Amino acid sequence: MKIRDFQELKLSVPDLKAYLTRLNIYKNKDIIFPHEETTKDSQITKDILKNSVIVLGVTFQYINTELTIENKIFILDGHHRFKYIVDNEIDETFEVVLIDLHGVNIESYNCELNVDLDFFINKVQSEHSFNREKISKYLIKVNQEEYCSESFTNIYDLYQYKKELMLEGIITPIANNQDTQKTIINFTALKSFDFSVSTIFPYKSTWITPRFDS
Repeated sequence: MKIRDFQELKLSVPDLKAYLTRLNIYKNKDIIFPHEETTKDSQITKDILKNSVIVLGVTFQYINTELTIENKIFILDGHHRFKYIVDNEIDETFEVVLIDLHGVNIESYNCELNVDLDFFINKVQSEHSFNREKISKYLIKVNQEEYCSESFTNIYDLYQYKKELMLEGIITPIANNQDTQKTIINFTALKSFDFSVSTIFPYKSTWITPRFDS
């Protein structure tokens, strides 16, 4: 894809490239891919679309008087807006930020613990042998204490377990920039290479910065 009308954004992260432009999301829907599920109770409206920016992670192939990007684009922020545009076949351009997919910071989206801490620890230990003594890249962090498990073979299965805990009401997502008095739970963070056209992670899996919501 080639973009000819764009504005470079100055970011606090050195060498991270990001550009503001307008894009017809609907016409390019076949090369734009979500990395997270959406929920059914979305409150998206046309006014929200017109007053917000969708953030797209891209691979820049050439940057000069025009941008050349790979035809495989991942939504970093704006999954529900993308779904609204596609479902309603809105054939218009919308403001988007194109940012280097491999340069953004990806954290696990925080969750609040809704049950007794001992109950939670016993639950994850009995279900998937999470333990502070084990060493594995698949872990649950309780505040700052790490509990690892060897029962997962990939990051997707770990996040499916996170989804199960959310559906059971054991944990509830809370924005990473929001304070809480409850215990914070998060998981091994995804990396950009975990994003795939064939894999969609559960709702509220990632907290990606820099952010462009006001």
